[in-house]
Amino acid sequence: MVMPAGSRNVYDPRQSRKAEFIQDRLQVLDRLTVESTDLLDVLGQTLHQLTALTAPIHSRATALTNAQQNIAVAKQAVDHLLEHLETSRRVQSVLEAGPGKDLDGFLDALSQLEHSNVFLQQHGSLAAVSQALAHSQQVFNRALEQCDADFRATLAASSRGHAPTTAWLRSNLDADLAVGSPAEATLDLIPSSVLPKLRRMVEIMLEAGYEIAQQGYIQLRDKVLHQALQELGIDSHHPVAAAAVALMGSEVLEKHISGWTTELRAVTLLLVSEQQLAHSIWPSSVSQEVFARLASPHLVNVVQAGRTIVEATRMPDKVFSLLSMHKHLQASLPVLQDLLRGAQGNTDRLLGDLSALLRLISNAAASLFGAYEEGVARDSNKVLPMDGTIHPLTAQVLSYMKRLLSYENAADVMYRSSSGSQVHSEQPDPQDIFPGPPMRTTGSGEAKSALSAGVARLLMQLLDNLEVKSRAYKNDAIAALFLMNNVHYVQWSVENTPAALKLLGEEWLERHKDAVEDWGAKYHDITWMPLVNMLKT
Repeated sequence: MVMPAGSRNVYDPRQSRKAEFIQDRLQVLDRLTVESTDLLDVLGQTLHQLTALTAPIHSRATALTNAQQNIAVAKQAVDHLLEHLETSRRVQSVLEAGPGKDLDGFLDALSQLEHSNVFLQQHGSLAAVSQALAHSQQVFNRALEQCDADFRATLAASSRGHAPTTAWLRSNLDADLAVGSPAEATLDLIPSSVLPKLRRMVEIMLEAGYEIAQQGYIQLRDKVLHQALQELGIDSHHPVAAAAVALMGSEVLEKHISGWTTELRAVTLLLVSEQQLAHSIWPSSVSQEVFARLASPHLVNVVQAGRTIVEATRMPDKVFSLLSMHKHLQASLPVLQDLLRGAQGNTDRLLGDLSALLRLISNAAASLFGAYEEGVARDSNKVLPMDGTIHPLTAQVLSYMKRLLSYENAADVMYRSSSGSQVHSEQPDPQDIFPGPPMRTTGSGEAKSALSAGVARLLMQLLDNLEVKSRAYKNDAIAALFLMNNVHYVQWSVENTPAALKLLGEEWLERHKDAVEDWGAKYHDITWMPLVNMLKT
């Protein structure tokens, strides 16, 4: 091959030496790579051998670590168990000292012991626990008894200086508790400074399920209520038997009825304060139940005594006592319903019995009024005033009418039907004992119209009976004078009794004025006409 002019191979020693150097380095690198690989293989084998040698040591170390942790947990559990096992002995001296000296320490120790008892009961399968649990429970029960005893003693001591006085009761018996707030007639039955202590003891005993504390509270407060009623002359623990009430004379029965109305008002008044005290001491979950258990026996006595009185009251003139009973019971019933609202147990039945008693009194009053009206119509007294003046029956009936109309609730009691829903009662239906009026009205105006008709009918029966009695006179002039005087007295009494005049009206009054004039004219005709005729002749 022909080379171009001017070109030829030129040897460069530096490039040659550089190439040889690079080649030598590559050979060295290759050798080092081979040696490193061999070394890594040797190290891998050595590490594998080391791992095989250390595996048993690691397993033993892990087991020892787990064992150590288990020992620590077991030790902690044993310490915890020992602590609960020793709790009863540790707090026993504090609990035996009672809550009087150190209430906070006592209640704290009691709380600790209760917590330990719960723990020991959960571990009752352990042999060492049963004996310790029995001792702990024994100490706990004794402590609860001491707490209950101190609770009763504190409550009793605090009640002595704050019991309702006779003067306070009598001054508030006529308070209208249904109007405004009943708090206006309440009394602080124990000092407020004692309430925190009583509340703490109650809380501890309730948490421990010590229900005897409730019974102790009820017994103490019932004793206070009984003493307050005794100071008013009421023995609520020994009610008068029905047979004894039936044999009472008029005056004794009147006094007994007055005592019943006093008991009703006093019990209602006292229960307002008792409910306030119960809510101040007991938690809301049990306070209403505790109060209802305290109130129920007293209200049962009121219902039973009231029914006994009504069923034994068969004399027509006792309608006024029934009207008074109805007035007081009607005023107290809404207050009692509010006090017992939400309580469990037999309170619904008890409220139903009170409502049934109210209806029984109403029916009895209407029945006695009807019996009195029939008695006036059938009166057969033949003794007549010789001079033709006012007959005793006339005076009696008009006195009865005036007294009846002095009761503002007479119309509603005897002729108006009960409003509101009927609460269940286990007592006999009042209609079965006293039938009452055949038809009751629903409105107050209709009841007054019914009473107006009843009074008008009573006076008509009186005047008809007087006319029959007048026929017994052998002298027609005296008979006419008798009727004129008696009709005039009836007319005058109605005219001068605003309630009667409003009830009977002007038309009735004018009609009887005309009757007075007619009987007067007849008297003049009989007595003076013969003389006039003789003078004329």
